[in-house]
Amino acid sequence: MTMTLQSTRVEPLAREDRRKGRLPAFAYLSVAPTLILMVLIVGLPLIYSLYLSFNSTNPITKRWIFVGLNNYVNVFQNADFWYALGRTLYFSLLAVVGTTVLGTLIALVLNQRFAGRGFLRSIVLVPWAMAPVSIGVLWSFIYAGNFGLLNGLLNDIGLGSWARAWFGNGFLALNLVALTQVWNQAPLTTLMLLSSLQSMPGNLHRAAILDGAGPMKRFFSITLPWLKSTLLFSTIIATINAFMAFDIIWIMTRGGPGAATTTLSWLGYMQSFQFLKFGEGAATLYILTFLSLAFAILYFVVLSPKRVKRVKKVTAAPATTSAAMAKPRAAMVILPEWKPRRMMRPTTARNIGRALFAIAVALIFLWSFLPIVALIFISLSPPTDLIRTPPSIIPSALTLDNYKAVLMAQGTTSVQAARVPLSLLNSFGTGIVVSVINVALGTLAGYGFARYADKRFFSISLWLLLLTRMIPALTLVLPFFVIFRILGLIDTHIGLVIAYSTILMPLAAWMMKTSFENIPLSLERAAQIDGCSRFTMFCKVLVPVVRPGIIAALIFCFLVSWNEFLFAMILTSTPATQTIPVVIAGFLSQARFYEYGPMFAASVLAIVPPVAVAFFFQRYLVQGALSGAVKG
Repeated sequence: MTMTLQSTRVEPLAREDRRKGRLPAFAYLSVAPTLILMVLIVGLPLIYSLYLSFNSTNPITKRWIFVGLNNYVNVFQNADFWYALGRTLYFSLLAVVGTTVLGTLIALVLNQRFAGRGFLRSIVLVPWAMAPVSIGVLWSFIYAGNFGLLNGLLNDIGLGSWARAWFGNGFLALNLVALTQVWNQAPLTTLMLLSSLQSMPGNLHRAAILDGAGPMKRFFSITLPWLKSTLLFSTIIATINAFMAFDIIWIMTRGGPGAATTTLSWLGYMQSFQFLKFGEGAATLYILTFLSLAFAILYFVVLSPKRVKRVKKVTAAPATTSAAMAKPRAAMVILPEWKPRRMMRPTTARNIGRALFAIAVALIFLWSFLPIVALIFISLSPPTDLIRTPPSIIPSALTLDNYKAVLMAQGTTSVQAARVPLSLLNSFGTGIVVSVINVALGTLAGYGFARYADKRFFSISLWLLLLTRMIPALTLVLPFFVIFRILGLIDTHIGLVIAYSTILMPLAAWMMKTSFENIPLSLERAAQIDGCSRFTMFCKVLVPVVRPGIIAALIFCFLVSWNEFLFAMILTSTPATQTIPVVIAGFLSQARFYEYGPMFAASVLAIVPPVAVAFFFQRYLVQGALSGAVKG
């Protein structure tokens, strides 16, 4: 009886050994739903969009004329394209450099131990978690010429002569929009670098300190090489986000003044949805896609770690004479170690270092938190305070009337204010549904990509899945608008779920892949020895183990869904389906002074879920999914 039980238990592994050349069916079934859906909701619309770029369409007569490459020729011959390309490259350079440098400095500070570190981490994450629409509303009011907060601050401290119309100069406006992009995206770089710093062994720095290495030498010799792969990943993400920046430009400048902030993404939007030149708009957006891909490849070539070629060892006959023994040493010159003279006492140096560190912590706090406090105070100010001249940052009174207007529709005739409660429910419901669906499918796909990454089919599929991240949302929203109108999915929740899944499905699959990579194979083998099928082993053994990764993926997917603006703006038209970013953007179209208070109150309500996530789930954000994603 004992022998029979033993042979039964080892049968799964024995059967697996006999068919090493074949993969189990569960391997393909785990990734099949994700790949099939991505082909349907990304692949086919991309093909449709590509075909659209080879045609000239008339939206009135609905006639299509095949023109081949003429749309691309027209784009390249258009001077506006080259100006927009130059602005895109300049904007991206400022955004990437600012995001990388600032994110690295903040990560180095947050990696140290000090009182209130957890609170400061949560504060730092809030700008990244906020919706770009809310960020655009906030910073556009800060830079407003006649009554903005920046001019109000200058006026209050006696520097009113410095006040100016900050968006009146085109070049300055482009730089200010880039600064806003840095404020929004730097926390993401901080989050990725911080997770990598926490995985760095502490004995590396301790050994260097014993050898007499100073802080700068330890940074360039130990910390920076350790962060190289993470910096590569974060730089690619920052570049793609800068190339495809749309929400902030739409809210803050709409490409103006004139065309001073018109980037390729905004130019593609204008050609497609303002001038109804769908063919040229699709061609412009495909050029932007290829540009993003080219920069990603360039980063990989330049910044990826170089493989060191192994040199075959050559065994030489042992030298017997003293001259032969001294010969190898003849070419070696040992220089004395240079030790700089101490300019101050160690105690003084430590005190100065502590003071500088405290100043850095204070500056990080002010950089991250002051704009949020300003948004809250604006939302509590009477509407007349927001347009008074000369401007001032000190409110004449604090009132909850703006929140009453958006939550109970009292004291205002604003159409947009009445839409806020339903839009909050739409955002929350859509976010929950789309997050659960995509994380469920991503968990299955993540297992397949993690366990069979060395197989060509899975590796190619994973890379194709990740390449969809480099596709501008505008490239997809154009065919979505046409196809959904035919299928009757315009202005429906199902249409939003489908559109959001194009962003969330690759994200969920990648995050869960990295979570499964941290699980040892011995756990699966033990479950199979106990007689579990692969599906049972996956559900009852592996899923509970990767629960922190699942929670992290749900958080990220919900935040992306909550903050999404472009798809919701193009694919919805009535309050029944509009989300909170669309409603906030709608306030700007009314341009009436008594709408400003409710608009800022709605913006504060829109950042409540991101702030809650940053404060209560930052442990999952820092130590969970991104730490694995960086390693990937």
